[in-house]
Amino acid sequence: MLKIAAFNTAYAGSKNEIEVGLHYRNQWTGLTNRTLSTAAVEFVYPIQKINSGICFTSFIDVIGAQRNLYLNVGYAYQLKIKKTKLAIGISGGMIQTTLLGNQLRAPEGDYDGVFNHNDPIIPLNKKSGISPYLNAGLFFSSRNLLIGCSLTNAIEAKSNVGSPNNDKNIIFRRNIYGFASYSVKITKNFMFIPSILFRTDTKKMQFDYTLMFGIKNNYFAGLGYRGYNKKSNESVILLLGLKFLKNFKLMYSYDVNTSRMFNYQYGSHELTIHYAFQTKNKSIKPKIIYNPRFL
Repeated sequence: MLKIAAFNTAYAGSKNEIEVGLHYRNQWTGLTNRTLSTAAVEFVYPIQKINSGICFTSFIDVIGAQRNLYLNVGYAYQLKIKKTKLAIGISGGMIQTTLLGNQLRAPEGDYDGVFNHNDPIIPLNKKSGISPYLNAGLFFSSRNLLIGCSLTNAIEAKSNVGSPNNDKNIIFRRNIYGFASYSVKITKNFMFIPSILFRTDTKKMQFDYTLMFGIKNNYFAGLGYRGYNKKSNESVILLLGLKFLKNFKLMYSYDVNTSRMFNYQYGSHELTIHYAFQTKNKSIKPKIIYNPRFL
């Protein structure tokens, strides 16, 4: 379940709602004793008076001994065209990368006596680096249709977390995202929403296809698939959702791996808690001018 504003700033302000989201994903459970996970928080605030929106996103990727912390602030302008909106957004921030060198082991390392990787690239202990982060996006929204495209890591920033003897950089490659969804109302209380997500680093690409069903806009269930051929075949996705206390929405998904990794892990878990409430349009009353009829 992709949080749109985290990857496409142009989403901010597309709805007249203040939104707060918490997100957690545990990838390929049981594959390794080291964590493969993502945790994120997102805040979106519309500014209706100037057809705009702002957003703040922060997420941390944990990939074994590497941690990437993203802090990002963005702005979007919404151009209204009849009953639709076309938005452009830009955001910037930083990525703090930490590499836990003491958790790594090199083939030529000495770990029985003095701890030494015997490798000039791998640091002996924890080392961190900071790099800039820049995104841009376009987002189209109407009553039933959403279409977006975005570019992340636009400047392909580098983070230096190598050994002091031979510094090496971790490069954050550019990624392009494309997203589209359409809401189809079957009856007064029943609807379904097909969607597609496209991702590429210009070298490899991946597709997610999802079909979500909603009942009274309070209960949700869906089925998804990740992949488009034998080489990209990755998982079947099961989704469940519940809206409660009027403004809260809880979404859960479980990925059943369909590749050769099926026998080596127990799938992926993902949980999102979303809170939203509409802002009020406060009309400005005209200034009262007292004009007596008789002087």
